[in-house]
Amino acid sequence: MKTVGKLIKSKLIWLLLIGTAVALGWWGLGGKKAIMVKVTELKPGELRVIVNATTTSTVTSEREATLSAQRTGRVVKLPVREGDMVKAGDLIAQLDLSEESVQTRSNLAQSKATFEEAEKNKIRAEALFQKNMIAQQDLDAARRTHEIAKAQYRAARADAEVKQDYSIIRTPFDGVLAEKYTEVGEMLLPGKQIVMIVDPESIYVLATIDEVDVGRLSPDQPVSISVDSFPGETFQGHVGRISPIVSGGKLETRTADVWAYFNEKQPKIKPGMSADVEILVMKLADVLSVPSQAIIERDGKKQIYCAEGTALKPGDTTLAKLKPVEIGETNWSFTQITGGVAAGEYIITTPEAQGLENGAKVEIEQ
Repeated sequence: MKTVGKLIKSKLIWLLLIGTAVALGWWGLGGKKAIMVKVTELKPGELRVIVNATTTSTVTSEREATLSAQRTGRVVKLPVREGDMVKAGDLIAQLDLSEESVQTRSNLAQSKATFEEAEKNKIRAEALFQKNMIAQQDLDAARRTHEIAKAQYRAARADAEVKQDYSIIRTPFDGVLAEKYTEVGEMLLPGKQIVMIVDPESIYVLATIDEVDVGRLSPDQPVSISVDSFPGETFQGHVGRISPIVSGGKLETRTADVWAYFNEKQPKIKPGMSADVEILVMKLADVLSVPSQAIIERDGKKQIYCAEGTALKPGDTTLAKLKPVEIGETNWSFTQITGGVAAGEYIITTPEAQGLENGAKVEIEQ
C-alpha cells in the first residue's frame, strides 16, 4: 500500500509541474495582454507628391502704392475711407496752400515783371545798337540780364505748378484703399505716408519654400491654395515665379520665395489675407505608399511594423513583425514604399504604441 501511495503522490507532483510549465509557457508566449494598434492594408494607388510652404503665406498684390506727402502742408480734404474702391485719377487728399500761395503768387508776379522789363530793355538796346548809339558790351549786358530774368520767371512758374500739383494727391491706378495713415487737419511733412492703394485684380500668394524642395519646382506647376478666411474652400493656381535667391542665415532655415498665382479672378480674396499652398510636383500611379508616421528608423535603416495575417479586422489578435523597407517619394503625409513589403500586407500605423516590438502580440483597433 505504501508503494501505491508513493506512486500516486509522484504522479500528482509531475502533473503539478507539467501544469505549471504549461501555464508559464502560455503566459510567456501568448498570455501577455495584446497591444492595441491601428493598421492599414497595403494597396497600390495614386501618390500625389507635393511641396508645402515652410510658413503661413500671404496674399499680395502685384501693384501696390503708398502715397506720401511731397511738401509741407495741412490736410484739408481726405474724401476716402479704408476699403473704398478708387479709380485712377481720383482725389485722395488735398493739402492747404493758403499760406504758401500768397508767397508763391508774389514771387511769380515779381519775376514776371522783372522778365518783362528785361525784355523791353533788350529790345531797346538792340535798336540803339543798330543806330551805333551804344557799344557792343552794353548790348551784351542787356541780353544777359534778359536771359537771367527769363530763367527766373520760368523757375517761379514751375515752382507754382509743382506746389499746386504736390497739394493734390490722386490715385495712380484703379484699386482699393487698403490703409489710411492720416486724417483731415494733420500737418504733414515731406515723406509722411497718406494712404496705401492695392490692385485686387493682380493678387498672388507669396510663399517660402525650403531650399531642399526648390529644385523640384518649375513654372506652371499646379498649386492648391487654401485661404484662412474661407475654411473648407480650395482655390486652384499655378507657380508663376521662383526666386533665384535663397535667403536665411546660419541659424535660420534657408528658403526661396515662390509666387503662386490664382487661375481665375478671386474678388472675395483680399491682399493681406493668410493662406497655405500645396505645390503638386508629380503624380505617381499604382504605387505602394504608407502613412509617413508608420516609418521608423532603427539601426540606420527605414523600417515598419507589419501585422501578420490576412483579412485582418478589428478585434483580431496577431503578432507584429518589424521589417526593413526601401522608400521613394514622399509628400509628408504619405511615403512611397519601393521594397521590403508587398501589396496585401497590413502595416501598423501606430509604431509609437507603448511596448510595441518585433514579435509582440497586438490587437487590431476599430
